[in-house]
Amino acid sequence: MKRELTEFEYDQIIGYLKHSGVIEDKLIIEMADHLAILTELYLGEGSDFETSFERAKQDVKQKDLLEISENTEGFKGYPKFLGKKFLVSFAVMILTFFIFGLLMKYQHIPKHRLVIVISRRLISFALLPLLLLYNLTISANKAKQVLQFVFQFSLFQTIAEYLIKQKISIIFLSSSVVFGLIWLFVFLIVPLIRDKRITKVKKGI
Repeated sequence: MKRELTEFEYDQIIGYLKHSGVIEDKLIIEMADHLAILTELYLGEGSDFETSFERAKQDVKQKDLLEISENTEGFKGYPKFLGKKFLVSFAVMILTFFIFGLLMKYQHIPKHRLVIVISRRLISFALLPLLLLYNLTISANKAKQVLQFVFQFSLFQTIAEYLIKQKISIIFLSSSVVFGLIWLFVFLIVPLIRDKRITKVKKGI
């Protein structure tokens, strides 16, 4: 049976990180979760907490923690300004611009094509990549995030093609369906089945 950390043991990890010079709360929690996962992995091999925690610390050297503390942007994978507020504001602005372009098109207002093209490019090649960058933290599932980005890109292109040209792009639609189903199966259905099996095993023990 998996040995999980106690609250006291988790607090020890937090204390270690603070003592190592990591001061940002969000970063401390993310690093603590990362170390906790490694520690629990070694606990499952039969080691006690002290030994397991030491092995986890060896995996994430103190030198690396200090570098992370001094350069949190590099650890997070995105610049400091790229927070939720910025992304929400940027998304609202670009989507409003895109919708405005569509309204111009339906009202036959000149220059609507320019507005639509610019806003569509900004969503495809600025907003969606920035969202991917924001989500690619050290503990993130990289495959999940990249696959999700490809799905979002294809889905947006499918919707945009329909709204602009009143027709469905078979290429974008098929890729949206394929990547959407892969994401659903790999990261939702399979983990759900695995969790149910683990629950049954625990009940049988």
